Amino acid sequence: MGAAPKPPAFIVFSDLSKIGPSLIELRKRGLAVLAISQKQGSAMVQKGIELLGTPDGPFSGITDVSLRDHQDLSGMADQASVWAQEYDVRGVLVNAEVYVDAGQIVADMLDLPNPGWRASTVCRNKLLQRRYLRQWSPVSVLVTAPDNGFETSGQPAELAKRYDGPFPVAIKPLDRESSIGVRVVGSVQALTEAIATLQPGNRLLVEERVQGREYNVDTLVSKGRPLVTLLTQKGTNEDSTEYFVELIHTTPPNNLDEREQALIVEAQLGVVERLGFENGYTHAEYRIDDDGRVSLMEIAARAPGDGCLHLYHLATGKPIEPVLIDIALGLETQYPAVFSRRGRQVYFEHTPGILRDVQVEGLDGITPRWLADTTGLWPELKAVEADAPPTVHELFSIKPRGFELERLTESSNRAVTAIFDVPIDGDIDAEEARVRRGVTVVSEPYAP
Repeated sequence: MGAAPKPPAFIVFSDLSKIGPSLIELRKRGLAVLAISQKQGSAMVQKGIELLGTPDGPFSGITDVSLRDHQDLSGMADQASVWAQEYDVRGVLVNAEVYVDAGQIVADMLDLPNPGWRASTVCRNKLLQRRYLRQWSPVSVLVTAPDNGFETSGQPAELAKRYDGPFPVAIKPLDRESSIGVRVVGSVQALTEAIATLQPGNRLLVEERVQGREYNVDTLVSKGRPLVTLLTQKGTNEDSTEYFVELIHTTPPNNLDEREQALIVEAQLGVVERLGFENGYTHAEYRIDDDGRVSLMEIAARAPGDGCLHLYHLATGKPIEPVLIDIALGLETQYPAVFSRRGRQVYFEHTPGILRDVQVEGLDGITPRWLADTTGLWPELKAVEADAPPTVHELFSIKPRGFELERLTESSNRAVTAIFDVPIDGDIDAEEARVRRGVTVVSEPYAP
């Protein structure tokens, strides 16, 4: 008699807080879910780790979990090899930026669909994006602090001279993830001061500050063929601060005409082709100015964060996770980009201090869900009919009560968010105003 067939399985690299919709879909398909996640992280991540192994808990559908630091590439490759001896691993999906490298290695090692080496490598490196994708990128230079630190006060000024383009400029630390540390400086003197704060060996990308409206631009690719490109309008706190914290997402955008959208999609498809993207989700951010100049801000080889996938589901009536899993399994698939509603997610600004409460008034049936105090998991949302009235779907706190709220200088400082939608011809701005009037984030000053 031959050996018994191995049970079919699927490996997911993800923060536990974001695994919910994928977990549900994979279990529907009869696949054992093998998860690799972080050992530590945000309040949501910590809550998820605390609940692992809880009978009937939010993560009880996971067959096995390996908690790994994202730099432990050898350990993750070995763990995948061990799983592959016990299971018939049929696909790999990456939901977290820090695991793009590991996901590429494991999928390639197991001969499963993956984005491709060039795509994964370039998407993980801000400098490589600028050099590989010059046609779509702003002017930029790389500044590297000496390995032994600055020995004279004139060294930072000399390094600042490497950039001879217009001001203001955006500065992006290459030793940090996502948008952490990204900010605007307005003069040579301010740039010099920023460079002077670099630690020995730190690298800083200094680039032209591109003006214009900003969008998430997401392309699903299967077997080298783009299936669909989707746009989400972005709003940040850049107008009132020197930072770029994302506070608003709108799907589909309501501030683009057909010509502008076509220019952005054309740029995105050119970028996807240049990267040789093979399979998966390519998530990019672009700006377009009033003259129609399209500039690539950054690109990633994984799905977007926040509630962006929720917004696609609410706006089209179709969840996107099944399509991502189809692609990872090498199956023929499609995603109909027909928008019947317009969805928006907002993060509420807050006063720094101790988070005590989230109060709601005038939003019938809505109570805040304290995810970091309860499940540590972003739940699924249910789409409504196209002609349903404006609908507030959820109000979440992703920080626990008693958390020390800080200024909104990076995404990890955000605390409270709402997701809502309106009919496609409805007034999403009026609904946002109503939601904002109804929600108050209560914090008290820090003790002296």
